[in-house]
Amino acid sequence: MGFDIYKIGAEASKEFEMTKEQTKQEVQYKMAQKMLKILLYKGIVTEIEYEKIDDLNIQTFSPQLAKVYV
Repeated sequence: MGFDIYKIGAEASKEFEMTKEQTKQEVQYKMAQKMLKILLYKGIVTEIEYEKIDDLNIQTFSPQLAKVYV
């Protein structure tokens, strides 16, 4: 069972009227967030480190939906 990340991004773009670049940033942020959660669940990073890294990812990717993700 697979999914098309670009199709998902395109749907978000239409719903929130984002440009292709903004959609790309959203997808990149969500991918980084997913990887970071895996590191947290495996005990590789602490909760405090998770929060700091997530803040840096928000600054790096500037996702418009960051407030929704919290």
